[in-house]
Amino acid sequence: MKELRQDMKAGRFKPVYLIFGEEAFLKKSYKNQMKKAIVGDDAMNLHRFEGKGQDLREIISLADTMPFFGERRLILMEDTGLFKNAGADALVDYLPQMPETTCILFVESEVDKRKAGSVPAGFLGRRDPGRGR
Repeated sequence: MKELRQDMKAGRFKPVYLIFGEEAFLKKSYKNQMKKAIVGDDAMNLHRFEGKGQDLREIISLADTMPFFGERRLILMEDTGLFKNAGADALVDYLPQMPETTCILFVESEVDKRKAGSVPAGFLGRRDPGRGR
């Protein structure tokens, strides 16, 4: 949580954040804090996707779009399974070219930490709310 708080306080965000674990209340709390810090009440620059089977081409296309009358665009991805199963390669390959104005926040119940490790260094802030509060 320390890293997330520092990023929120400084107003500097990594391209991707991963919040995971089984504690639903804590995940929701951290998700809401990140939403508020990144886009505030700006609903036009918040895009939410939930569940498995998301079209990664659509996500990448949306990530390439500049924010509409705002500083940042937040793409919120919940329980996608992308960090548990194969299939996130296109997204991982895209990250180095993603605009600095876009942030993707993953909120997952289950994560294979080997998959999360495939994200390039410096692109991912991780937090398991069930550990080290």
